[in-house]
Amino acid sequence: MLKKVTNWIDENELKNIYSSDYWNNIEIEKNKEWYIENGDFEKCLEYLNKNLMKEYLSSEKYIINFSNKRKLKIADLASGIGWTSTLISKLDIVEEVHAVEISKHRIGKLFEECIKMLDGRKDKIFRYLGSFYDLKFEDKSLDILYLSQAFHHADAPLKLLIECDRVLKNNGRIILVGEHFISTKLIIRRFIYNLIKKKQINFNFFEMFPPDPVSGDHYYRVSDYVFMFKSLGYSLTYERMNNGNCIYIADKE
Repeated sequence: MLKKVTNWIDENELKNIYSSDYWNNIEIEKNKEWYIENGDFEKCLEYLNKNLMKEYLSSEKYIINFSNKRKLKIADLASGIGWTSTLISKLDIVEEVHAVEISKHRIGKLFEECIKMLDGRKDKIFRYLGSFYDLKFEDKSLDILYLSQAFHHADAPLKLLIECDRVLKNNGRIILVGEHFISTKLIIRRFIYNLIKKKQINFNFFEMFPPDPVSGDHYYRVSDYVFMFKSLGYSLTYERMNNGNCIYIADKE
């Protein structure tokens, strides 16, 4: 039996979370591939198989090769409707999956439908409505923190990493999936665009690539990821995907 959602946060606190209004707007959600409340899985499965499943499958090996024959406790942060949580729950080496999400409808009914859609292990899954900046897990209690299409939504990435570091075991791992890869070529193209179209000369990366004001996407260079993780004592490697995104694998040194 699937366990009930644990509320870590009240309504007022939820409203104050960056971009939570967007992610809790059920009318916006109804127009997305994720809206499977009516049990119509075809559109969502087609979207996953076309866009995101390859990224997940590539990241899965970084869970499997980390196990060292022990059962893993994993937190899936900003889990959305739980499709990654569901797939992770099916791995034999995984003992528990803890899904944290700020969207009430995603962590609720849509998550339940997703488990049906992907045939997940209900007994392994725990759900929490709350912020990934304020995890209620005990210190050093988790083996892996998994963030798919999630880290770049953080408006305070170092704050997030400090909280992740707190709950991660000393030999733990952080896996970021679906992070934007900002190439030198793309930076040059943006500079030229600003010069020609906006008549601006701007060398500031974060002004050239401002965050999305609605969905909250932020943009970082590989060097930014390296700096953030290195500052907390992690080694970092990455795998670039054909779609232009990256998987980052961070291990505590």
